[in-house]
Amino acid sequence: MKSIRRYYQFKELRENGKRFRKSFFDLIVVKKDIYGNRDFGLAVITSKKIGNAVKRNKIRRWIKEYFRMSDHSIPLNINYLIITKPGIFEYGRDNILKDLKNGIEKIRKEYL
Repeated sequence: MKSIRRYYQFKELRENGKRFRKSFFDLIVVKKDIYGNRDFGLAVITSKKIGNAVKRNKIRRWIKEYFRMSDHSIPLNINYLIITKPGIFEYGRDNILKDLKNGIEKIRKEYL
């Protein structure tokens, strides 16, 4: 798993990505055309509307933990951008991870 940090990567994801909308986050994906690299990129955007820094960082850790723990079931050669929405912290960790799993299954059906 690689972090997406460059402006042009974010721009590509937002402009060319396929968006999967959930109640408390949007999952945006772009398939990479690099065949030798068997990895995926991940970025999580949390705004200040979510809460204080502790809540925002906790949400990022929950999402990154899901991607790290389910590395074998994540489709590779795809960049992922997750944009969180207000109310996600109150929605709860288990519900967030369940929605992520459902979103990844939709991606797997479309891209594989």
